[in-house]
Amino acid sequence: MAACKRRWFGLNWFHAMKMIKCYIQYEKLEALREKLFELGVPGISVIDAKGIGKPMSHLKSDPDLRVPQFHPCVEISVVLEAEAVDEVLDMIVKTVQTGNLSDGKIFVLPVEEAVRVRTGERGKQALY
Repeated sequence: MAACKRRWFGLNWFHAMKMIKCYIQYEKLEALREKLFELGVPGISVIDAKGIGKPMSHLKSDPDLRVPQFHPCVEISVVLEAEAVDEVLDMIVKTVQTGNLSDGKIFVLPVEEAVRVRTGERGKQALY
């Protein structure tokens, strides 16, 4: 099992790679792109998205409120080494945070494997 990309620590799996998915306002995309590459992030994917966030929970307490509308946003996905996640998360928050509703959300997910299709490289080598 030497090729396994994860190690066992107690009851949790530790993954050598993580995916950061964040949903942000369009206006913050270019600033975030610049900062991500300054940090040396291996690459990013961007998808147009729509979302409804926290205001949805307020509808239950006030029946006179209309159903909220979707707001356009951008989904950014980044796969990187687990050790870099905290630094990248801090930078994302610093770059996109305004303190207003719709600033966005960030999720961190484990990545089992990465494969560069062109060369067949696997794991962290496929990221760079």
